[in-house]
Amino acid sequence: MNACICNAEGKGRLIAPLALLVVLFFGAATLRAQSATTFRGTLADEQLNCVQNPVKAPLDIKDKTSCMLYFAHFVKPGSKYVLYDAATKTSYKLDDQDLVQPYVGAKEVQVTGTLDAATKTIKVKEIKALETHGS
Repeated sequence: MNACICNAEGKGRLIAPLALLVVLFFGAATLRAQSATTFRGTLADEQLNCVQNPVKAPLDIKDKTSCMLYFAHFVKPGSKYVLYDAATKTSYKLDDQDLVQPYVGAKEVQVTGTLDAATKTIKVKEIKALETHGS
């Protein structure tokens, strides 16, 4: 496929397919360059039952970790984990639930990823537990 840069008389020069590929490559690179953002907060169940004080869970479950595991594994359909930012009262869906699972007991986590603002979903690239001082 060739493209033409033409003048008013319809005469011009052809742009080689390689040049078009270069333009497309740099355009796609700009889209890929969306940088990852870092989010901090606590992991919670979708309904935020487990970040309540006291937690809103049956069977005399009183701690956050047991509450989250209960809603994720024993209630059908299971609840998904979200990142909850208490300062802004915002929760974000997390696309990779398997990556999140090991951090359920952490007091605070840092999630690095790309946010889809339309769905408030973070495409998780990395997650780590944060140390809290005085605990």
